[in-house]
Amino acid sequence: MAVASALALTGCSAFSEAAPAARPTATATATQPTAVAIGDSIAIGFGVPADDAWPLLAASRLGWNLTDLAEGGAGFTKPGVNSHEFDDQVSAAIRLRPQVVVIAATRNDAATAAAAPSTVRQATRAAIDRLATALPDTTIIGLGSVWGATPAPAAATVLDGALKDAVLAAGGHWLSLGQTFLGHPDLLQGDGIHPNSAGQLLLAKAVADAIAHARIEPGPAQS
Repeated sequence: MAVASALALTGCSAFSEAAPAARPTATATATQPTAVAIGDSIAIGFGVPADDAWPLLAASRLGWNLTDLAEGGAGFTKPGVNSHEFDDQVSAAIRLRPQVVVIAATRNDAATAAAAPSTVRQATRAAIDRLATALPDTTIIGLGSVWGATPAPAAATVLDGALKDAVLAAGGHWLSLGQTFLGHPDLLQGDGIHPNSAGQLLLAKAVADAIAHARIEPGPAQS
């Protein structure tokens, strides 16, 4: 995702060196539903304090214990700063066996979507199908790609459509949030791409509220 996302963000990891880094919530309890976030630099909280990443804030609002597997620069067709694609994050999620997986489409796949949209669709479907097959009782929640203060390009339709189709085909849930930051550059960092802390909080609230409004529940606890 742009030049800025070429900078690595590190977190504590519960996995081997070959797996994406993970950032767990700091206030986990044994009774909280377990969740995992799969995503890019926006989902890992690039440029903001570690605890301000929107997946962690949304999980806190929902009472979930979330592990953030996101990686800057990553996508369904693009390796991130630690050389992992979303499919690698899927592998890490399968090992954790969470009750919920939240996954957002990413602008990191935009160039591929513009040049070879079928490649994005195939990679997205393969990753989501593998996740759903390995974790049939896990609740899968998908949402569209996050863009800046200006209208999203045509490639966003391909990215979002590919993930929406794959998630719904797998029996998951789709959140239609629209462009959260359209017309609000004040909610972005200086690169015009990554949300600042206020933007991360707004996105977290939108996601948590949409999940609550749709009455989406975590799957059963898995051993």
